[in-house]
Amino acid sequence: MGNTKPSGLFLLWMGAAISIAEIVTGTLIAPLGWKSGLLAIFIGHVIGCFVFLLPAGYLSAQQNRTAIQATKTVFGKQGVWLFSGLNALQLLGWTAVMIVNAQLAMNGLSKTLFNYHSVLVMSLIVAVLIVVWLLMDHDWLFKVNNVIVVLLAIGMVLMLWTIVKEGRLQSSANLSPLSFGSAVELNVTMALSWLPLIGDYTQHTDHPFRASMASVSGYFVASFCMFSLGLFTVILTGQSDFTTVLSHSSMGMIALLVIVFSTVTTTFMDAFSAATNVANLVKTKRVNLIAIGVTILGLLIALFVSMSYYQNFLYAIGAVFAPLFAILFVSVFLMHQRLSVPLNFIWWLIGVVGYSWLQKLDFFLGTTFFLLLVLGLGVYLTGLVTKKYPLMTD
Repeated sequence: MGNTKPSGLFLLWMGAAISIAEIVTGTLIAPLGWKSGLLAIFIGHVIGCFVFLLPAGYLSAQQNRTAIQATKTVFGKQGVWLFSGLNALQLLGWTAVMIVNAQLAMNGLSKTLFNYHSVLVMSLIVAVLIVVWLLMDHDWLFKVNNVIVVLLAIGMVLMLWTIVKEGRLQSSANLSPLSFGSAVELNVTMALSWLPLIGDYTQHTDHPFRASMASVSGYFVASFCMFSLGLFTVILTGQSDFTTVLSHSSMGMIALLVIVFSTVTTTFMDAFSAATNVANLVKTKRVNLIAIGVTILGLLIALFVSMSYYQNFLYAIGAVFAPLFAILFVSVFLMHQRLSVPLNFIWWLIGVVGYSWLQKLDFFLGTTFFLLLVLGLGVYLTGLVTKKYPLMTD
């Protein structure tokens, strides 16, 4: 994506966070109430953004490598191949899920506004706009994207104001119970889904820390607001379906346009990064063309495959990247050396398997943060008793 100024990265990542998926996830935190809910959102975002996303973006910016290419530092070429493939699958799945989420919300509003409903048409509108974003010249892309993101931010403020103004405090007695640790983990997990992507956009910069901090700050601000919007929607209306709330509000066309373009500004990044990972495997520079292919494939999956299957798949893939980057961070920033590649893969497998087991402990700062501490300590102690090697930089 070329050399991008920190201000452009701030708005790019703000646009990534403004999405219906973030709002819907925020609605799940409502059982905690607004005080504990906001605290969980804040803690989860601090962990997800500044403990995971910031060092990942900084590492790529320092090495001028994509997020997944940076894993070569400790996992070698085999790691780049494996994690590129896994990440491309994850991002293809996210592309499909975002198209589905958008068409469901769009159809909900369209039925109320125009008495019109079509899964195919709404899905096509989103997919075509994603392709348009991908086909834009680099300079034009960021100019147009920045303007759209600012308008989306204004639209989201109007949505929140409308919900607060028209809503009445309702009982949330029918909501499923949720622990504080699980609520924190929901926030961390959403940020973690961007972990293998952020370096794709910070890799070409003359200011590694400023570019990384700008990216993470843009995501933090917008994502915190989106989760909070979902939380307050349920608390004020008693309705957990955000689309239903919008369809009964006075937002109308504004809400419809916000949903469409917020999905585009988020999903084009998924498609582009999926293509970047495929390019790692097949050694080609035709990334935009591959990204269009990813979008078309994501559209087909969205139309013909049950999303429940892919959401379960995405959760499993998500568990891959927390231990991966935990090992990477400890090796690069703490040890300044690495274990042997086989040992790193063994610790990664332990982390993948251990993730689901650690969830049962319901740690109050979330499973991912606990995994980082436990796995990081394990890797560090292993380095004290086994031979260490220089980081792979070429």
